[in-house]
Amino acid sequence: MPASLHIGCCGWSYLIEKNFSKQIAHKASSKLQSYAQLFDTVEINSTFYRLPTMTTAQKWFKEAREVNKKFTFTVKAYQGITHINRFGEKSKPIFKQMQEVCHPLRATIVLFQSPASFAPSALNIKKMKLFFSTVDSEELTFVWEPRGKWYEEPQTIIDVCEEFNLIHCVDPFRNEPLVFGRENITYFRLHGFGKPSMYRYNFSDKELEQLNDLTTTCSKKLRHIYIFFNNVFCYENAYTFRDLIVKA
Repeated sequence: MPASLHIGCCGWSYLIEKNFSKQIAHKASSKLQSYAQLFDTVEINSTFYRLPTMTTAQKWFKEAREVNKKFTFTVKAYQGITHINRFGEKSKPIFKQMQEVCHPLRATIVLFQSPASFAPSALNIKKMKLFFSTVDSEELTFVWEPRGKWYEEPQTIIDVCEEFNLIHCVDPFRNEPLVFGRENITYFRLHGFGKPSMYRYNFSDKELEQLNDLTTTCSKKLRHIYIFFNNVFCYENAYTFRDLIVKA
């Protein structure tokens, strides 16, 4: 059986609703409700900067499910865990707060994105091992997006992921996923290319077709494929890609 595809964007705040006026069939009370009529999933990127209150998390879930009963959330880990405390001891109580936010969202996936400055040193690997060996996942699936020099040591990525059942997250146009975890999942984040800002990238139809070919190949051996666009044109690119999948 082919994998289930989950296509969306890293956040909904920048959606320009008038660009999708024909696709948004029901009157929306919020930008999230407009987004949830276009896609079945979203990665909450804002949790990297600030954790929402429980009331806000409950509100988001209610709004999305009112217009899309199948809608799901994934959550990006707060920067206090990955960038400030860098998986150190102070990261653990912060993670506990994140777990509490995941409950009302019914989120089952948490993405940990480590900064490029967090190199694969013995100390950093030890900190990761201490963190992931002591936090209680409570049925959450952990996804890890390493950056920087980790890709010079792919076996180290594999070893860390396999020891703690982490899903290896990549931009598929840049790197190949190395570990899919016991859940047999892959998690793609598409950032774009170019300077001064890669995020201003607009994926071409040819590139989206290449992505389709890649997901078709991956689908034969996986249970779930998550694809999140994280560029300025994320909504347009994700919707075009979703259309491409539907018509294939």
